[in-house]
Amino acid sequence: MSRWRIEFLSEYRETPVSFWVHRHSDHDVWAEATEYDPPLPKPIPAQGYPRLIVDAFGTELHFASIEEARHVREVLAQKHLPTTIRLSSLRQSGRGPNSHWLSRLPGHLKPWRKREKLVSLLDAGIAALERVYG
Repeated sequence: MSRWRIEFLSEYRETPVSFWVHRHSDHDVWAEATEYDPPLPKPIPAQGYPRLIVDAFGTELHFASIEEARHVREVLAQKHLPTTIRLSSLRQSGRGPNSHWLSRLPGHLKPWRKREKLVSLLDAGIAALERVYG
């Protein structure tokens, strides 16, 4: 069964997608930067940091921001997946294609039929995150 949910965390925690979406601009090391483009998400008062969790065919995918979920949705919605070499070169980070989130995505989620369903789940989850942020 596939579904999604939103949980709230007391502190920000990056996901495997965070580095590839939120580009650091004020420090050489991503985790030590304080400025990102797009910015890291802000906490919702009295709730914390929203995290979209998509349970796709037995695998949980975590997203710390709307931008991360939109990026993954955009990539997975392509009939023919781009190579991780191409995707990692777009970031120009020095990190190789084997560390890219798509390289780490379980193979059972990569067939087109499963990605079609996953994209629908992401659409619903993204809409819910947008409502959370108002």
